[in-house]
Amino acid sequence: MHKKHAKDGLVCISVSVDPPKNKDAALRFLQQKQATFPNYWLNEEGEAWQDYFDLATGPPLQLVYGRDGKLARRVQAGTVTHQELDAYVEKLLRETK
Repeated sequence: MHKKHAKDGLVCISVSVDPPKNKDAALRFLQQKQATFPNYWLNEEGEAWQDYFDLATGPPLQLVYGRDGKLARRVQAGTVTHQELDAYVEKLLRETK
Protein backbone atom coordinates (compact mmCIF):
# COMPACT_ATOMS: atom_id res chain seq x y z
CA MET A 1 0.00 0.00 0.00
CA HIS A 2 2.88 2.35 0.81
CA LYS A 3 4.51 1.83 -2.59
CA LYS A 4 1.20 2.36 -4.36
CA HIS A 5 -0.01 5.47 -2.51
CA ALA A 6 3.05 7.30 -1.13
CA LYS A 7 3.03 9.62 -4.15
CA ASP A 8 -0.50 10.67 -3.12
CA GLY A 9 0.57 11.53 0.41
CA LEU A 10 0.04 8.25 2.23
CA VAL A 11 2.43 7.86 5.14
CA CYS A 12 2.91 4.43 6.69
CA ILE A 13 4.74 3.30 9.79
CA SER A 14 4.86 -0.06 11.50
CA VAL A 15 5.24 -0.85 15.16
CA SER A 16 6.40 -4.30 16.17
CA VAL A 17 5.34 -5.56 19.58
CA ASP A 18 7.33 -8.77 19.28
CA PRO A 19 9.24 -9.81 22.39
CA PRO A 20 13.00 -9.16 22.34
CA LYS A 21 13.76 -12.80 21.53
CA ASN A 22 11.77 -12.42 18.25
CA LYS A 23 13.27 -9.09 17.21
CA ASP A 24 15.49 -10.62 14.50
CA ALA A 25 12.57 -12.59 13.03
CA ALA A 26 10.46 -9.42 12.93
CA LEU A 27 13.26 -7.59 11.11
CA ARG A 28 13.56 -10.41 8.56
CA PHE A 29 9.78 -10.26 7.99
CA LEU A 30 9.94 -6.51 7.33
CA GLN A 31 12.85 -6.98 4.94
CA GLN A 32 10.99 -9.75 3.07
CA LYS A 33 7.98 -7.46 2.72
CA GLN A 34 10.27 -4.63 1.55
CA ALA A 35 8.87 -2.33 4.22
CA THR A 36 10.71 0.84 3.23
CA PHE A 37 8.71 3.10 5.54
CA PRO A 38 9.66 3.77 9.19
CA ASN A 39 9.51 0.66 11.38
CA TYR A 40 9.61 0.80 15.16
CA TRP A 41 9.97 -1.81 17.86
CA LEU A 42 7.91 -1.23 21.01
CA ASN A 43 9.82 -2.51 24.01
CA GLU A 44 7.06 -2.46 26.62
CA GLU A 45 5.06 -5.05 28.46
CA GLY A 46 2.01 -6.23 26.53
CA GLU A 47 -0.47 -4.78 28.99
CA ALA A 48 0.80 -1.24 28.30
CA TRP A 49 0.18 -1.24 24.56
CA GLN A 50 -2.86 -3.52 24.74
CA ASP A 51 -4.57 -1.06 27.08
CA TYR A 52 -3.42 1.99 25.13
CA PHE A 53 -4.69 0.66 21.80
CA ASP A 54 -7.67 -1.16 23.35
CA LEU A 55 -6.45 -4.40 21.82
CA ALA A 56 -8.13 -7.28 23.58
CA THR A 57 -7.57 -9.67 20.67
CA GLY A 58 -3.94 -8.74 19.98
CA PRO A 59 -2.22 -7.55 16.83
CA PRO A 60 -2.30 -6.84 14.01
CA LEU A 61 -4.10 -3.52 14.22
CA GLN A 62 -4.18 -0.93 11.46
CA LEU A 63 -5.05 2.66 12.24
CA VAL A 64 -5.91 4.92 9.32
CA TYR A 65 -5.72 8.67 9.87
CA GLY A 66 -6.94 11.39 7.56
CA ARG A 67 -4.87 14.36 6.48
CA ASP A 68 -6.47 16.24 9.38
CA GLY A 69 -4.75 13.90 11.85
CA LYS A 70 -8.02 12.37 13.03
CA LEU A 71 -8.58 8.64 13.24
CA ALA A 72 -10.63 7.67 10.18
CA ARG A 73 -10.74 3.89 10.59
CA ARG A 74 -9.57 1.20 12.99
CA VAL A 75 -9.02 -2.26 11.52
CA GLN A 76 -8.35 -5.29 13.70
CA ALA A 77 -7.07 -8.60 12.43
CA GLY A 78 -9.35 -10.35 9.98
CA THR A 79 -12.11 -7.73 9.87
CA VAL A 80 -11.46 -6.52 6.31
CA THR A 81 -9.43 -7.75 3.37
CA HIS A 82 -6.34 -5.98 2.09
CA GLN A 83 -8.32 -5.02 -1.03
CA GLU A 84 -11.12 -3.48 1.06
CA LEU A 85 -8.66 -1.46 3.12
CA ASP A 86 -6.79 -0.35 0.00
CA ALA A 87 -10.06 0.83 -1.56
CA TYR A 88 -10.90 2.76 1.62
CA VAL A 89 -7.47 4.43 1.64
CA GLU A 90 -7.82 5.34 -2.05
CA LYS A 91 -11.22 6.91 -1.34
CA LEU A 92 -9.86 8.82 1.65
CA LEU A 93 -6.90 10.12 -0.35
CA ARG A 94 -9.22 11.33 -3.14
CA GLU A 95 -11.60 13.04 -0.71
CA THR A 96 -8.95 14.93 1.18
CA LYS A 97 -6.81 16.34 -1.66
